[in-house]
Formats: sequence, structure tokens, C-alpha cells
Amino acid sequence: MINRALLTVRKITESFVLLMIVVMTVIISYQVISRFGLNYTPTWIQPMSLLLMVWIGFLGIAIGFQDNSHIRITLFEDKMPKKLQRVLNVLQRLLAILFGFFMLIEGSKFSYKMLDSSIPGIGVPSALLYVVVPAAGALVIIYLLSEFLGFWQGVKEESEVEG
Repeated sequence: MINRALLTVRKITESFVLLMIVVMTVIISYQVISRFGLNYTPTWIQPMSLLLMVWIGFLGIAIGFQDNSHIRITLFEDKMPKKLQRVLNVLQRLLAILFGFFMLIEGSKFSYKMLDSSIPGIGVPSALLYVVVPAAGALVIIYLLSEFLGFWQGVKEESEVEG
């Protein structure tokens, strides 16, 4: 049941990221066409693209931690005994959970501070740009804690979860 809920959160997150990529592609294409075809550049496209890129990046961090597909250098780890590799993996996951808590707490504080300012060009509160930091932190915490507690079996077992 918990694995199914985690899988649902994962699908929603991935779908949201995919939607943002599509929207960003459309608005940047519109900017290119309007700049070179109509000799006009809408002022709202650049800040909107930046907002979407930040959201895509931070949600991608959470997905990368869940899949253990983030960028890392394994040159020394690969040469260590398997037992030490497992210890390092657990240590890395614990540090990632701590980092998720840092993102959640400090990102929330910063987002709250940015409520009074707005993003030029689109006029939305700057907090909208930064609220993804605590959201990604919460996802990292949820994903990794559920892995530690044995609730997350991964995306591979999706057919088993639904069956």
C-alpha cells in the first residue's frame, strides 16, 4: 500500500516535470519565432523559462536520489570490498536525508522571506521560484526514508504493485 502511494507520488512528480519541459519548449520556440519572424521579444518568456528550469532541476534531484541515479564518482568505491561499499551507500543515503532536511527547513525560511518580492516580467511572488527547494527536500526525505524502512521496492515492481 505504501509502495503504491510512493509510486503515485513518483508518477505525479515525473508527469509534472514532463509538463514543465513541454511548456518550456513551447514558450522558447514561441520566443524564437517571435524574435526572428515578428521582430518582437516577449518580456515574460525569459523569467518564465528560468522558473520552469529551476523547478525541473530541483524535482529532478529528488527523482535522482530515489533512483540512486544522481551523478557520483565511484572510482574508489568500486575498488573497496563489498561490505564497505554497502556501508558507504548507507552513509551516503543518510547524508542525503540530512541534506533533504536542510533543503526543507532553509528553503521554507527563504521562500517565506521572498513573499514580498516579485519576479520581474511575470509579476508572481519570488517565493514561487524558491518553494520548490523545500518541496524537493520533502520528496528526498520521503523517498529515502521509505527506502530505509523497506517500503519502497522501486519503479521496477510497478506491475507487481498494481497486480
